[in-house]
Amino acid sequence: MLNFKPVSPLLLLLILTACGTKEGGFPSLERRSYEADAPISASTESAATPSMLSGEFAAKADALQARHRTAHGAYQGALAAVQVIASQAAGSSPGSELWVHAHLMLSRLDKTRADSVTAVRDFDGLIFEAGARDAGIAALLTEAQRPVMDDAAEQNAEIARLSRIIGE
Repeated sequence: MLNFKPVSPLLLLLILTACGTKEGGFPSLERRSYEADAPISASTESAATPSMLSGEFAAKADALQARHRTAHGAYQGALAAVQVIASQAAGSSPGSELWVHAHLMLSRLDKTRADSVTAVRDFDGLIFEAGARDAGIAALLTEAQRPVMDDAAEQNAEIARLSRIIGE
């Protein structure tokens, strides 16, 4: 059983005077201006968000971007010829020599961009790995991945467009 000793009135008076202000009154219990605006919350960003990638992640991101640039260059180099062949095959009957040739060339065009698609996938894995360590690094990797994703999306759209031109 707990036994409490009575508090001396002098000690109680000292404690209560510590709550007072210099002017002799007690502080107001009204809301302050900063309390009414929004609650204070912890920052969701890491305290020291890096401004650029370094070390292992920078080397991996650079390698993925280089693979993409090579694949994208090959894709762009072959694109004009496939566009001409697709427009020639437009309206041709499925199974005809022109139709088959156009689909074959479209398939080869799609294959030239394989490293771009792989780079997007590998970036995703790298971002996942980095996110487990530091959200700031994952954000920087996402920014490094963005041009690769944009190019891959444009490639997808153009291949779909050419496929519609050739016909099924």
